[in-house]
Amino acid sequence: MLALSLIVGGCGDAEPERVATYPVEAVVTFQGKPIPGAFVALHPKQPSAEVPTPRASVNADGALIVTTFNGGDGAPAGEYIITVEWYKPIKSGADVVPGRNVLPAKYASPQTSDLLITVSADTNKLPPIDL
Repeated sequence: MLALSLIVGGCGDAEPERVATYPVEAVVTFQGKPIPGAFVALHPKQPSAEVPTPRASVNADGALIVTTFNGGDGAPAGEYIITVEWYKPIKSGADVVPGRNVLPAKYASPQTSDLLITVSADTNKLPPIDL
């Protein structure tokens, strides 16, 4: 019976080991004002197929908390190019729908964005980012 339980116990799906992530916090504004709902992505300069792109949504006060795997877990240490898109909501009849991206187009692509950061193996409070 013991041998059977050891065999069955070893057949479960083990969760893959994840890379370490570190908290990343920042405030993002456009022309000095918060951009609630803007989408921020951190594109690693050295991409990895095993790690999703760290991302965040900007809060009403302009603050964001980065997530890679689970809510607010941060990002792996390394260098990143930041992209930011803000599809400002517009009213369409009785609905509210995303409008066009109102930020300068250069911030929407890692090939053109000039927003660079380094995440260290510690808590990372970035300086304010004003677009």
